[in-house]
Amino acid sequence: MTVWAVVVTWNRQDLLHQCLTHLAAQTRPCDRILVVDNASDDGTPERLARDWAGRVDRLRLPVNTGGAGGFNAGIRAAVEGGAGRIWLMDDDVLPAPDALERLLAAEADLAGEGLEAAFLCSSVRTPEGLLTNIPEIDGRTNALGYAAWGERLARGLLPVKQATFVSVLIRRSAVLKHGLPLAPMFVWGDDTEYTLRLSADRPGFLVGASRVEHVRVAPGWLTIETEDDPRRAALHRLLTRNVILAKRRHEGRASALRYAGSRLRIALRLARRGRWRRAGLLVAGVVDGWRFAPEVEFCAP
Repeated sequence: MTVWAVVVTWNRQDLLHQCLTHLAAQTRPCDRILVVDNASDDGTPERLARDWAGRVDRLRLPVNTGGAGGFNAGIRAAVEGGAGRIWLMDDDVLPAPDALERLLAAEADLAGEGLEAAFLCSSVRTPEGLLTNIPEIDGRTNALGYAAWGERLARGLLPVKQATFVSVLIRRSAVLKHGLPLAPMFVWGDDTEYTLRLSADRPGFLVGASRVEHVRVAPGWLTIETEDDPRRAALHRLLTRNVILAKRRHEGRASALRYAGSRLRIALRLARRGRWRRAGLLVAGVVDGWRFAPEVEFCAP
């Protein structure tokens, strides 16, 4: 089995160097490491050529396509290059030395039951040790009609329906069946939509023994009400649009309407405080979410 690590980066060469250092130290080595560079202009290409020549493959995109476009391109390249498994992460993820080994051991454990996970993901903590990037538990039931999420807790496995691209392992066969991440989503929410798509007919699994550290710029829940960076605040229009799309396609119109209503209530609170621009971003995101309809791309086997 050939495992490719796919790392998407943009203008964070120091974090990328740390991520690659952790990937190079895996107890089960990656067969290939592919860095998808979203047109970085901070010296990232030169740093990769100087410090990682011959150890990582580089795919430099002509423009910044966001995380969604980067993972779309990276997964396509991995599948076309013959990868059997693809390990996805951003450049701010620092995997423990046995993170990949633990994911593959969990895959083998499930295979012993005749189960194939939609995807596998790691347990994620901040540098301070706090849990973050918590995946959503899969609520499917067992033969008795009870929620089945606790059936493999003793083995450190928890069924989940969605996760973020912070150490997610996917199979080649899943990509061929379900397609690629939606590049037009650009950033935020693309990983949720993709993992929901993968888990439509079977759950993914959180692997408790596989651990990574996520060195986020802004730890905590994404909310426009407390966002300090105006550039990141503008991205909440995309987040709102993308979440509505994911809910429309995978959870139904009622779920999308509930989420849209929650964004409009936040917009109203912001408007009452005189924060009209931020309120407008959320309203625009809600409008965008109902007409946004990107098509799923597939790659050749």
